[in-house]
Amino acid sequence: MGFLFFAQLCAYLIPILEIPILARALGVQEYGKVVLIQSIALMSSLIVEYGFSLSGSRQIAIARDDRGNLSRIYGDVFSAKLIIILTLFLFGAIIYVFNGHVFLGGTQILLGFIYFLAFGFSPFWFFQGLEKISVVVIIEVVLRFASLFLLYWFIRTEEDAELALGILAGFGLLNTFIGNVICIKKAGKIKLSLVGGLHQLRTGFHVFIYKSSNNILLSAGPSLVGATSGHVAVASYVPAEKIIRGFIGFVNPILIGFFPYLNRQYLLSKDNTIKLSLMIVVGMFASGILAAGSIFLVGDYLIQTVLGSGFIIASSVLKIFVWVIPFRLTNQAIGLCILIPMGRDKITSGLMMFFSIFSIILAALLSIWFGVNGVVMGFVLSEACLLFALIFVVVNLTIKSSYEAKS
Repeated sequence: MGFLFFAQLCAYLIPILEIPILARALGVQEYGKVVLIQSIALMSSLIVEYGFSLSGSRQIAIARDDRGNLSRIYGDVFSAKLIIILTLFLFGAIIYVFNGHVFLGGTQILLGFIYFLAFGFSPFWFFQGLEKISVVVIIEVVLRFASLFLLYWFIRTEEDAELALGILAGFGLLNTFIGNVICIKKAGKIKLSLVGGLHQLRTGFHVFIYKSSNNILLSAGPSLVGATSGHVAVASYVPAEKIIRGFIGFVNPILIGFFPYLNRQYLLSKDNTIKLSLMIVVGMFASGILAAGSIFLVGDYLIQTVLGSGFIIASSVLKIFVWVIPFRLTNQAIGLCILIPMGRDKITSGLMMFFSIFSIILAALLSIWFGVNGVVMGFVLSEACLLFALIFVVVNLTIKSSYEAKS
């Protein structure tokens, strides 16, 4: 739990530390391009990751003392990721054939692809299942701080945009390569399997829906802003988004830590577990309101101090975006602490997916009238609607459960 918390903290803290280095050196135009490429690569890597951080790690945890099974699971998951990559590549090729217009250069596309591979093939799920994440966490933290140092040392002007992207992508790929080498040494001989890969995709589908729906709001934002308002607007959106993502990522390990405990306790004492879960939900909402209010008050000072006067529009984006925090934390708490322990994972994943799609549509529509601020408004309103839907489901299930207990 401690190392997981540390890993999550570094994963969100380092990108925040990168913001002033890159934004001040590259300027609004080139910084916007860099973060747009990062966003597209990360969003694609979330599809390749497919929720294996939960479904894959659960299988590894069960088979941790059986090297043959470890090898099979690793090979099957790797095969599943290759299937997804080939599908994405085919989809991208079709879009290029019919569209034929790419606003990025060949080098930028290559670096974006390397960035995508680095995150899509991360073996963190394997070590999480073995409960031996200390080694990979240390390697990742060392490499990420090394990349941060190189960015600080070498990135000076807007002409260094590709170099900056190369440093980020290169260190990310090196981290993934080292991690997978350690995996293969631990698991033994690896065999790729089309049947095994398809089986992993089929059995992990609901986890994928839950995970992808949970991440799509924040991950799809920069791409949507880029499509509707241009890459200059992305440069104003991303700093605010990373601050929000950083706080949510900081709190997430608390919910993940409670998750297995609540699952066990629900089988022993349903009523007491629900009471504890409700306390966690209320606590998350209260802490979210407090955090949002605090960031709202210091938003102007924070943006000007960290980024400079050229990014002043990011302040207005941040002041709207902060209100997603209480809704997002509460929604995650209801899903992980109440609905999934109750065995209602299909309802949860279904609602998450529906409102993720709804958020993209609403954000795109509002961007027509309000630009980048409209995108953010769409995301906040969607999270609020999701909260009301989840509360409605929980209340209905509670009433139904009480009625069944009486009869």
